[in-house]
Amino acid sequence: MEKPRTWIQRKALDPLLSELRHGATPEGMATSAAVAAILAIVPVFGITTALCFLAGRLFRLNHVIMQGVNCLMYPFQLLLILPFLRIGETLLGADRLVLSPASYAAEFSASPWGFFEKFGKAIALSSLGWVLCAPPALWALNGLLRVLFRKTAARFQ
Repeated sequence: MEKPRTWIQRKALDPLLSELRHGATPEGMATSAAVAAILAIVPVFGITTALCFLAGRLFRLNHVIMQGVNCLMYPFQLLLILPFLRIGETLLGADRLVLSPASYAAEFSASPWGFFEKFGKAIALSSLGWVLCAPPALWALNGLLRVLFRKTAARFQ
């Protein structure tokens, strides 16, 4: 079995260094990674790849970095759905939604329309939470990654 450090080196560091060697700037890489990280935690499953692709095309960002970060952020997307939902509920004064697979399965069996209504409400509320958190998180993450990528580029050049 491969050591974790070797796996991280091969899957994360080597591709980043390859991008630097092929002319990517640390600033461009940081912006690409930060935008991808924020888009990758959108609380709607199945759209993050398309969002990263569109943002990359619109803002001429590095697609290799964006899609790599998008894949790495998937666990965080799952973890952040509930906090985004609670933020949206709090802001709008909405009733707390219960998020359990058993309750959703029972509700879908009883009333598919009610299920989609409740699920749609959860998506809307969690999206509101994401919209409020995304700009400051993007700003902070971009600044942090710029420093990190500049140091990495200086170290390996």
